[in-house]
Amino acid sequence: MKVKKKQSLLISIAFLIICAAFVLSYHAVDNSLTEEDRQYIPIYLSDVVLLPENPTYRDELRFIIAVQRSVLNIAPRNDGLPLGQKREPKELYTAKTGMCFDRSRVIEKIFKYSGFKTRHVSIYSKEKTDSAIKSLITPGVSSHAVSEVLTKNGWLIVDSNAPWVSTDTNNQPVSIDNIQLSIDNSVQIKWDKEPPTSIYAEPFTFVFGLYSRHGYFYPPYNFVPDINYGEIVQNAL
Repeated sequence: MKVKKKQSLLISIAFLIICAAFVLSYHAVDNSLTEEDRQYIPIYLSDVVLLPENPTYRDELRFIIAVQRSVLNIAPRNDGLPLGQKREPKELYTAKTGMCFDRSRVIEKIFKYSGFKTRHVSIYSKEKTDSAIKSLITPGVSSHAVSEVLTKNGWLIVDSNAPWVSTDTNNQPVSIDNIQLSIDNSVQIKWDKEPPTSIYAEPFTFVFGLYSRHGYFYPPYNFVPDINYGEIVQNAL
């Protein structure tokens, strides 16, 4: 009798795990490039000098900055795309407007198209909460969505609202990890250009792969948070 109960419990646990995996998979943010993306991304690159076959770090940096400026020029107005609809390269190009979470998505897709590794970074201020968990669950807390791109010299932050990238006075990339560490002076950074918003200079927490807490940026557009699980596991690395 005990053996049957144990078997029944194991089957129930396995069923719940399978159901959870299905739900997570169904709600996962898809980062792959679509045919529509491949049609519209070249429009963003029309005035950008493309990378040479064997680019140096300087080539990469020049290209990254040019892509960022192209996206900002094409969608300069700060009005977010409506909830519950696509926010891909086509939509941003057509609307000519977007917020940080809209532009960062397009920036990341252009970099992927161009052969770079990227990760989406959601930044949440701890100035009023003084806690990473509280910042993540508190509505209205100051936040920002940016992109991190892997260059030959390391991870580089590409802002989605202003023409700023996280380079120091030696033109070397500064990762979001080191920016966070600089808040309490664990790491010293001499910026090439000061960050455009105070969220980089005040206590904050960040999450890779979290695209929204509310779930209405990406299909199936419901209350389950928008997450890319390939990226979010990097928070534990």
